[in-house]
Amino acid sequence: MSLRQLWRAALLIIVGLAVAGCLSPDYTYVADSSDKAYFKVPPNWREVSTSSLQQVEGQSSEGTYLWSRAYDDSASPSVKDVFSSSTKPVAYASVLGLSASQAGNVSFNSMRDLLLPVTSTARNAASAAHVGLNGFQLLSDQMVTDSHHDRGIREIFDYNLGTTPETFDLTVITNSDTTKLFFLLVHCQTASFAANYPQIKKVVGSFTVGGS
Repeated sequence: MSLRQLWRAALLIIVGLAVAGCLSPDYTYVADSSDKAYFKVPPNWREVSTSSLQQVEGQSSEGTYLWSRAYDDSASPSVKDVFSSSTKPVAYASVLGLSASQAGNVSFNSMRDLLLPVTSTARNAASAAHVGLNGFQLLSDQMVTDSHHDRGIREIFDYNLGTTPETFDLTVITNSDTTKLFFLLVHCQTASFAANYPQIKKVVGSFTVGGS
């Protein structure tokens, strides 16, 4: 058998194994088809119960939750990891529907401060209100645009949650007519974030929205 025939036979075996489900997928693809939001996570990141996620989310003054998903790099995924310090990466994505008045309040700075105070104005307000946040450090500040005229921000920053430094990678995007707000947050303790950054970068880089 020639080398070409050997490679052909090997490829047929690999394809057959993949079809039979013997090879694990490289990623789990997450999609909100109705709102056109998409991202991917490693297959070992497991989905957090959507019902427990919704219970914690409740009502938001920034908009109406249309869709949410969270994934935890844990054998026992927990909503607690989404909203507190986590030793392993957690991804949390949502789509919010905006009223006319809520849309009027959307700005790049409001996006930066969507989940935690990032701008100096928001951090000063949090300090004046004695909110127990410290150790802030801004690591990256980027503007996001696409061919659909969607626009937004990507911020990477640190906060100390208790005594443990936590790194947050937040992307927030609004569509061209400002009727929806999309966000993806990936976070974990700072040492874990650095160790897992190649995976985290791929997760964040996969986050796309499909226009109005």
